[in-house]
Amino acid sequence: MLRRSLCLVGLLSLGCQGSAAGSPAADGGGGADAAIEHIDRSGLTDVGIDAPLDYANPALWMCRPGIDANECHRNLDTTEIRPDGTQVVVPHVRAQQPKFDCFYVLPTMLLSGAAQLTDLSDSGVQLALDALLAQAARFSRVCEVYAPMYRQAGLAGGALAPGANTELALQDVRDSFAYYLAHFNRGRNFVILGHSQGSYHLTTLLRRDMDENAARRGKLISAVLLGAQPYVPPGERVGGSFANIPTCSEPGETGCLIAYSSYAAEAPPTSGALFGMQNTSFSLEPIDPQGQVVCTEPAHLAGNEGRFSGAYFPIQLFNKGLFATEVVPPAGVTTPYLTYRELFRGHCRLREGYSYLEVALDPPDGDLREPPVYRSPLLESFGFGMHLVDYNLPLDDLIEAVTLQAAAMP
Repeated sequence: MLRRSLCLVGLLSLGCQGSAAGSPAADGGGGADAAIEHIDRSGLTDVGIDAPLDYANPALWMCRPGIDANECHRNLDTTEIRPDGTQVVVPHVRAQQPKFDCFYVLPTMLLSGAAQLTDLSDSGVQLALDALLAQAARFSRVCEVYAPMYRQAGLAGGALAPGANTELALQDVRDSFAYYLAHFNRGRNFVILGHSQGSYHLTTLLRRDMDENAARRGKLISAVLLGAQPYVPPGERVGGSFANIPTCSEPGETGCLIAYSSYAAEAPPTSGALFGMQNTSFSLEPIDPQGQVVCTEPAHLAGNEGRFSGAYFPIQLFNKGLFATEVVPPAGVTTPYLTYRELFRGHCRLREGYSYLEVALDPPDGDLREPPVYRSPLLESFGFGMHLVDYNLPLDDLIEAVTLQAAAMP
């Protein structure tokens, strides 16, 4: 039996997630340096807020080729719980020569009331690992993951901390992506990945640095911006947040946007809900109040019209102080993750102005599995819906969607 209460402090975080534990592995594959450089982050305990960060410093990257530790190379093995109740261990296998890159920006994990994350040492990375491993790291089976640290804006309660500077956080994101393009990309196609605060900053980055740049857009496989609010005119696929980047509509479509925020079928968004309708929480661009927040169906984009192909649940956490968690995995499980296939289903809904991914538990007939805890009524009551598991539930479908898109690129 798995008993897992979702992160209570997460109702303040816009992005608390579960993680895997394990030792970093040696670097392999990818499109950058072959030599491995040991990372020492001891000098990054306070990077300040007065000067730009220099992303030539490898210690500012959680994941990229040529560094040890590459945090995306931790143990992500999982135990699949099958409908007949049996278990099978599924090793996570990284692509050794991935043909494309994934650039990922973290959600909020600074919940102390501090205005800005300035500790980018190992302590800061420790805060980030739960989200990183639950979201971007598993994409390493198909792409080379690049994940910078950045001076994200902190939260106090449900709002930005006093003095928080979202422009500074955005500039770090833009600077790290510019460094990636100049020094690592080497003409490769890439996917953009983000969640929550990370997705807000990436929305602005795409609008300012890519939307009008046809050559750069030509390398964009897709942008996966979950838990934020990119928008389009109602009934349209382009316009609103972007003039030239449409929403994805079919498997294998490229240069497009995958976006949604999740709510349980039993608890749809109501007045005051935080996702699925535009607000100005992290947005640094003008918004049109008549615009409709984007919702795309991850399973459909993976060529799957049924239940989600694979949902992942952590049974170990790095940042335990931020979580109210009791985890009792099924007997015999030794991996840091559990996988449930064909257990959840999701479809986009438009309800009372909210555009969102409605997720339902939908076990097949005769299913003997005890479902994992995937909802938090407390967080739902604060308007967060299923924000914490936006990536977790359809993760295999998201990975398959970008794999099909990558294969269709010129």
